[in-house]
Amino acid sequence: MKLLNKTIYTLIVAFISTAAMAEECIGDSTYQACTRSSTNAQGDNIIESYDTEGNSYSITSGSRDYADGSSEVFSVDSEGNEYSIKSWCDSSGCHTSDSEGNTCTITNTGEMIGC
Repeated sequence: MKLLNKTIYTLIVAFISTAAMAEECIGDSTYQACTRSSTNAQGDNIIESYDTEGNSYSITSGSRDYADGSSEVFSVDSEGNEYSIKSWCDSSGCHTSDSEGNTCTITNTGEMIGC
């Protein structure tokens, strides 16, 4: 659940950011930490953090709309963590399925299954 909360927070931060590339640093002459945000060619948001001690972390997040009417939101970080959630609607209702195996269906009659 910790990864999910971190991912959701990061996705919100990434989607709020509208700059093509922005960088901010804080600190003094002995230690500095910087964060850079950018958007790649696919429109994905990339946030990178690094410091003067050589530590670094990055996360890429984005969304895709597919021809079958489904959409997917995803994030991948530099530590190998990945999360995605796909959603779609069909004749039986609307569905979600995430990369951790969680599924949810809301039927046309309003019944929630697996949520």
